[in-house]
Amino acid sequence: MNKKDRIAIVVSIVYMFFPLILIAAKGMRSLPGALLVTLPVVIYWGYRFIKGDISFIGSNNDKS
Repeated sequence: MNKKDRIAIVVSIVYMFFPLILIAAKGMRSLPGALLVTLPVVIYWGYRFIKGDISFIGSNNDKS
C-alpha cells in the first residue's frame, strides 16, 4: 500500500463520520442527506477502482 492509498483511506474514514453524526443527531429523516454527503467518497473510490489505481487490491495482471 503506497502513501497515496493510506492518505485516501484516512481522509475517507474521517469524512464518513459526518453522515453518521448527521443521522445520529436528526434520526432517519436525514438519511437522504447523509447519502448525498457520502457521494464524493463513493465517486472517488469508484474512479480509482475503474482506473486500477488502488495498490492494495493487488492485481496479478501486471506480472508476466
